[in-house]
Amino acid sequence: MMPMRAVNTAAEQDARYQMNSPLLFGALQALSPDSSIGLLDLAPANASLLDYFAEYYCKLYLPGCRDELLSLDTGIDSGQPPLAVTMASLLPLRQAQGRPLDLVLLWDLPNYLDQSVLSALISYLATHSSRDTVLHTYVHTRQTMPDAPGDYRLTVEQKVKVEISTAWNTGSPGFYLELINKVFTPFRVDRGMLLANGLQEYILRRA
Repeated sequence: MMPMRAVNTAAEQDARYQMNSPLLFGALQALSPDSSIGLLDLAPANASLLDYFAEYYCKLYLPGCRDELLSLDTGIDSGQPPLAVTMASLLPLRQAQGRPLDLVLLWDLPNYLDQSVLSALISYLATHSSRDTVLHTYVHTRQTMPDAPGDYRLTVEQKVKVEISTAWNTGSPGFYLELINKVFTPFRVDRGMLLANGLQEYILRRA
């Protein structure tokens, strides 16, 4: 497991708010509407992403497997298939027929995954990526974070609407740059930006 301090406190952050996300919208705007795009979103499907790409020639992969990833038990006696097999089952990228992904939206999910699950996920994504593939994620930088991932939606004002479904906090994983580059191998941080709400926004690319 990644370092995480066990706490269980009431959350002070608003349950709903909007935030700027310059690196995310920069990555989205870099995608050409005239080119075929492969995009994977690991959050539960929502209409805002479909609306954003309505005019694009785009293959959207919306597996809706966030809860399954969060529930994976990596214990020796878990009785589960190997993680590589599980990733191939949960994520429909076998349908990509060899075409690499252009953009992967991880949101804040990596903060909540067991390190072995996260490493297996990144390794699987790497097999469907190229040097042009972009991974986007948010990292919680404060000592505590909501004890469940947030829901993120794009707005027409080029902002991200965040909805927190829990009233409780837990310890954040303590990600720092060197650890991110290690856990996300073969991807490395290309750009990072600290947002006003304590989230660190990252763009990662193949090394």
